[in-house]
Amino acid sequence: MAAVLKHWREAATLILVAKRAPVISGISNRIEKSIRKYDYDILMLKRSSRSKFMPKLYVFPGGAAHDVDFSKEWIDVFRNCQIDSLLEFVKLGGAGPSMFSRRRSPEFEHIPSELAFRICAIRETFEESGVLLVRNGADSLNSNSLETPVFGTTSSFSDSVIQSWRQRVNEDASEFLKMCRELHIVPDVWSLNEWSNWLTPVMMRSGQGRSNRRFDTAFYVCVLDHMPPALQDNTETVHAEWSSPDKLLIDRSEGGLAPPQVYELCRMLHFTDADKLNQFAWSRAKTCSRVERYFPVPCICKDGIIVLYPGDELYPEEPDFEGKNPFTTYDFTMEELKKKYPRMNRAFNTPNGPLEVTVEPKDGHKMPLLNLSSIGMTVAKL
Repeated sequence: MAAVLKHWREAATLILVAKRAPVISGISNRIEKSIRKYDYDILMLKRSSRSKFMPKLYVFPGGAAHDVDFSKEWIDVFRNCQIDSLLEFVKLGGAGPSMFSRRRSPEFEHIPSELAFRICAIRETFEESGVLLVRNGADSLNSNSLETPVFGTTSSFSDSVIQSWRQRVNEDASEFLKMCRELHIVPDVWSLNEWSNWLTPVMMRSGQGRSNRRFDTAFYVCVLDHMPPALQDNTETVHAEWSSPDKLLIDRSEGGLAPPQVYELCRMLHFTDADKLNQFAWSRAKTCSRVERYFPVPCICKDGIIVLYPGDELYPEEPDFEGKNPFTTYDFTMEELKKKYPRMNRAFNTPNGPLEVTVEPKDGHKMPLLNLSSIGMTVAKL
């Protein structure tokens, strides 16, 4: 299979950002605008309690890649597009992390992994939320994401058409390619900008709400100039919610968010304006190196567990991706480790453990914004 390895599967996730409608003048609306600092909302989905991976947690839409995402038939689907420009866009920044740069079986190398995972993110978002990011042939011909960032384009098909195809794609991922052919549309890959790459840590084990499933996941950002309706699928997801990053962090501060979601939402706190977020995501991908893989490494200390991210002074030079060795143990408390090793990119796995980040990312990205007092939230609640 195209995206199945011995210890994990490859996947794609979409951080879907939607601008709010302009605020109409009036006292109540002016008050609302002053309270709500961000001019956009982000789509989050609550996973079912029956899910084998991250049950009950709120996550961005996404899921595992399938063979069809790498099919050579996509070349024909994109035949009317500026294919050379498209392939140049998705591979901006050179070779990426392993999930993008590794060799695959010949039958899965007809299109770049960077394109396949964008297709996967769009397909999974459609399955889980009903939001379909597609363009028709004429639109795609005029898209040039090498020159300027673009907004995402959603389907204008009727609800009956959308729901019919959504059910078919949910049952069989290959139906997504068939849908694009029959409706003469292409996945709107131009609007997806590479944002991050997370590999599930070894510490995720079965029992007590955890899972032994692991995923190497590409995170993308797509900004829409409107907010489309979204509805959970009532199978993998049980609730769909549009909300601003600050409110999501406040409302889900008691353990309702998966760690990558917390980290990425804290990065998004830098951007109160959707246009500036879109510009940053596009320009970072265009002018900086490819995203760095974030593989959390747990360590045991006297009073709990710390989880290390790349750049931390304690992060191993050769991480144990396969979990062959026992966790590293330090004969210090968390506070002692902070003083002894102050270059930090870590999380503290205590009941109210915060993030601590003091080092800049290597890939031109934003550090998580940790001073949340302006939104009425203490860092400890993360």
